[in-house]
Amino acid sequence: MPYWLLEMTGDPRRVVTFGQNYDKRKEPIRYSWSSFVAPACDACNNKYADLEGQVKPSVEALQTREALPVSAYIELLDWLDKVRIGVWLTRHMIEKHPIEITPNFHISSRIAEKDRMLALYVFDSENKGINLIGSDSLIFNEMPSCLGFRINDLLLLNVSSDFFCSRGCGLPHPNSMKVLLGGENHGKLKLEGFSYAAEITNPITNLKLFKPVVWLYQPIKMPSSNPIFQAGYYGHTNRLDSRLMARTLKGNERQGALFRQYEDRVEILQDPSALIELDEVIGDDCAMLKDIAASVYDVQISLFYDLQYEPIESAKHGEFEEAYRKLKLDNAEELAKMYRNAS
Repeated sequence: MPYWLLEMTGDPRRVVTFGQNYDKRKEPIRYSWSSFVAPACDACNNKYADLEGQVKPSVEALQTREALPVSAYIELLDWLDKVRIGVWLTRHMIEKHPIEITPNFHISSRIAEKDRMLALYVFDSENKGINLIGSDSLIFNEMPSCLGFRINDLLLLNVSSDFFCSRGCGLPHPNSMKVLLGGENHGKLKLEGFSYAAEITNPITNLKLFKPVVWLYQPIKMPSSNPIFQAGYYGHTNRLDSRLMARTLKGNERQGALFRQYEDRVEILQDPSALIELDEVIGDDCAMLKDIAASVYDVQISLFYDLQYEPIESAKHGEFEEAYRKLKLDNAEELAKMYRNAS
């Protein structure tokens, strides 16, 4: 976490519980926020320091409920990619989880690489602090695709996953997408076929969220060397497709535009300088922080259910795997229930 964020949210030296040590009977791990860092080379440190410096004014502006341009929200999405994956890797480093993983990606290979979403919530509260909601679930342990990040009176619900919103945003997407189990390509995606809709769907995805003040989706095109895809991205067979160009961010051919989800419509935001005002949330649309926090786990469960697997012959998918799958779902449901039942 950048030092300016630690100062903004309280004493940078404050000690918090962050995870549990599985080598010591799940003994709580306590860290000061200023010590919660992962090893990184100088080049990466400098790169991410620049990104964190860029988002600081945006976080400050959101705390005073100011409008931000599209470009600032894209920087915010980049930063959330960095935070989400950094938290995931750091937890694995310090918790010594008994179910080991071999990461297929790291921070540098995940920023602005997959479809993503941000739902921004604001609260009338003077309570300072940071919460990383959802990072404690067994689903997040293996699939760091969804995290809730509370910063004082803001909560940023962030999602990132392969082709998560491309279909709804009217961009090319595979007809079939499966995670391979076993073999040298274990954990990688198998994509088959492609299509894209003429119209954008409303809603863009099937996620059921409490109404946020800003709800944004951004599809990200997947590079492909397949000569069928003349534009250089999966499913993009025509380099001059005007419909796809109208759904792409100006000045960046790989990134889709921002698609703002409203209750009754979707707005395409192509211009990086276009301002995004905060929507009003009143009456029955209002929700408590604890219920929005619970919804982070609901989203994790939804994403987990959407995964399809293809075991190869040498892969063993037996009783343990089925039991562990159920445990991950039960764990996320229990954590959501814990938040909902909080006083």
